[in-house]
Amino acid sequence: MKNQRRPARYLFLAAILLLLFWLGLKGWRIARAAQSLLARQAQAETLLADGLTGLDPDAAEALVLGVRRDVVTLRDETAVFMPLTPYLTWLPQIGPLMPAAPALMTMADAGTETAVYTLRGLKPALILLQTNQPGPNLLPDLLPILNNAAPDLDAANRSLGKVAAARAQIPDTDRLPAPLPAFIGMMDEWLPLAQNGLALAPHLPAILGADAPRRYLVIAQNADELRPTGGFISGAVLVTVADGRIANLAFLDANYVDAWSDDKRSLRKPYPPPPAPLQTFMGLEMFLFRDANFWPDFPTSAEKISELYSYGQDAPPPDGVIAVDQQFLQLLVQATGPVAIPDAAELLNSANVIATLRQAWAIQDDEAVQDWVFSRKDFIGVFAAAIQAKIETDFAEVDTALLAKNMLRALETKHLQIYLRQPAAALALNRLGWDGRLPTNLQGDFLMAVDANLGYTKANSLITQRIAYAVQIQADGTAQARTTVTYQHAGAATAEPCNQDIRYDRETAVDYATLVNRCYWPYLRIYAPPGSQLTDASRHQVPAEAVLNRQNWDSAAQNVNDLAGFAVFATYLMVPRGQRVESYAAYQLPPIIQTNGGSVYRLTLFKQAGTPPQPVSIAITLPPQAVFGTISPPPTRIEGDTAVFEFALEKDTELVVHFE
Repeated sequence: MKNQRRPARYLFLAAILLLLFWLGLKGWRIARAAQSLLARQAQAETLLADGLTGLDPDAAEALVLGVRRDVVTLRDETAVFMPLTPYLTWLPQIGPLMPAAPALMTMADAGTETAVYTLRGLKPALILLQTNQPGPNLLPDLLPILNNAAPDLDAANRSLGKVAAARAQIPDTDRLPAPLPAFIGMMDEWLPLAQNGLALAPHLPAILGADAPRRYLVIAQNADELRPTGGFISGAVLVTVADGRIANLAFLDANYVDAWSDDKRSLRKPYPPPPAPLQTFMGLEMFLFRDANFWPDFPTSAEKISELYSYGQDAPPPDGVIAVDQQFLQLLVQATGPVAIPDAAELLNSANVIATLRQAWAIQDDEAVQDWVFSRKDFIGVFAAAIQAKIETDFAEVDTALLAKNMLRALETKHLQIYLRQPAAALALNRLGWDGRLPTNLQGDFLMAVDANLGYTKANSLITQRIAYAVQIQADGTAQARTTVTYQHAGAATAEPCNQDIRYDRETAVDYATLVNRCYWPYLRIYAPPGSQLTDASRHQVPAEAVLNRQNWDSAAQNVNDLAGFAVFATYLMVPRGQRVESYAAYQLPPIIQTNGGSVYRLTLFKQAGTPPQPVSIAITLPPQAVFGTISPPPTRIEGDTAVFEFALEKDTELVVHFE
């Protein structure tokens, strides 16, 4: 019997020895790869010491491939241990790292894969930078490189998506050992920019006219006179791009775009009537270019803008429409540095650009009123030419990293919106959320409050708007909703009555400050999921003597046919100087609760373009006996069966509430 046990004992001992050898071999390989990575960190710091222009492309490629090999070794050698990491929090020093280890390894694996694809595709661009001065003049040579690199950049973008997905699995980085929290914080700052850049890069050659010249209409919107896509259209710049270069830049005041006769006193073509609210509340008889941005869905407004531009100018439709406002210009100048304006006493900078735009609106001492009406926005064209000159002649002074960050911020906050006709590029912009498009396939609840200043004033700089949304979810998956928009006019209260009258004379309308400190006449639309039914709304009165049409307004919000795919409730009201006015709409929501392994309430909250961060309060109340599960983002507080969110709405936001 004893002799029979010896082979089993030997086999067991042999297995233990093999296991120890296996562990030792794995440990040696892991340690070797880790030591190699540490050594490569020093190499990277040396290579990057002189920036991109001093970076050796071949050395950079060798470094990236070496790091990739080390990470693949670590990935393969540690894979067997990853399922055990959640149970290893007891380990000294590295215990807090263990639960996050699988996600961190995925980030390292996908991140180095991204680097390999990116460098392989863009190495020719890096070589080009070694022998040329960085700047816009390099674009014609860079475009073919980007075109050839499209497959690699597409693969890099997919890998970077894996990095972002793994990063989302590490909610708390503060418990990780140093220097990981600082590294992940830096990655969080640059990851969205890298994702967006890789997604857009393959389309840049076509956008910048590599295959044929492109014509883009840039519209300048004045957010002091708020309209659905960001502001009243003050001017337009037609930019022609060919082979990455601006071939032509032509400015037009918004008034000049339409088909005016030579004396600017009549139109030489017939124009259709405008949407009913512009007729009723502004007394407009024709749908002209300056009012074309009537719909908050930017592609819808951009199509009308293109149509009216083409009609008024007897020109082909532009290849795209780009909308900007004052905040965009401020972000742009912040990155370019001070800009010289011809005949101006001082340089234009981020601190004075908005004030300068307002001052340029004023009439000149020797200028006739009729001439002023058609020239008071010429400064926009001067500004556009000055920015072009700054970039083309003084690119070294441009903070390119800040420029990229500020442009991304402008796109996310809708101070910059881009509509393109090229299908592939348009799809890319839509996926990035940069085209100002409202969602076409709603999942759950939706809310967007949209103002249009129909008072012939610039009063929006004195208006604070707050949005409160209360939702009571029913057991059958429907819900009762109430949206309340509160306006506060920051102007000084006065006994002078509100008067919408517009007179272009030297004593009144030509003073920008006078147009700012006037009453506010908003046309408010609330966009809700299709099938929502209006049940109650506040009633608003506007006296006849306050408005141009000299008709009393006394009505509550009404259902209007506005955009397909939404229920829209619209109302008109007046906000006197120094006063606070509240407008609400209550409505029954259709079934909006998703049931898949539990109940889910999802609210997509859209920000109106051109607005500053708006204070928002959201209250979501569950059905009786329901209890909260996970909530993203975390609410400000929970009061019994109600979750309350309070924040400043700076960009489109989604709230997700799981409950049972």
